[in-house]
Amino acid sequence: MLKIYLGNMEKAIYHPPTYFDNQYEDEWITKELSIRMIKEVDKSDVINSSLIQSPVLGTISAKELSGSVKTLMLMAFKRM
Repeated sequence: MLKIYLGNMEKAIYHPPTYFDNQYEDEWITKELSIRMIKEVDKSDVINSSLIQSPVLGTISAKELSGSVKTLMLMAFKRM
């Protein structure tokens, strides 16, 4: 069933990548689920919580992950 909400909605995240950048915790990055998501979606390897090796961008931080991975990690780890 499709539900349409007009106006503000409690507990809604309107831009997951920005929300992730301001709310993520370092331990999220090194959890086994995150490592697998980052490898599958972004084709990158987690070195530690502040260092990710991307084949395209080189060395990046968690804030430079794709919006897709950020959204998946929020769904997995953020409790609202």
